[in-house]
Amino acid sequence: MAIELFWDNDEKTVMLCEIKNPWTWNQLFSTLEKIKQVTDRSTHTIGAILDLTDGASVPGGSIFNPTTLGYAKKMFQMGEGGTGPIVVVGASPMIRTVYNAALTIDREKLSHFTFAKALDEGREIIYEKMRQYAPPAI
Repeated sequence: MAIELFWDNDEKTVMLCEIKNPWTWNQLFSTLEKIKQVTDRSTHTIGAILDLTDGASVPGGSIFNPTTLGYAKKMFQMGEGGTGPIVVVGASPMIRTVYNAALTIDREKLSHFTFAKALDEGREIIYEKMRQYAPPAI
């Protein structure tokens, strides 16, 4: 499958989603639905690493065509209500540009996203951010 989902740690607090070309919107939405089911049932915050290193292209060829923009809007709506940090690894300059443009429209909904160039860097970032969500020691 072009999109695979794993737990990144034994504690099951961070999910790793690897996207490899070619992928489809249906595969992405199926994966996002699985993530939503897990996070909705969880009693603790779950972070995510979205690894685009091998799958940064968009089905349909352009992020700016009306169909793709509709899918992107649906994707963001599926993520509403999520509170855990998300690190996007290997995002192209175009994806970062679209993110920065969306950030000017709704900073609060997108503030939990961070970008990293490599998976090791992404892991460092996500685990540092997850420490903020850890329950205080008794």
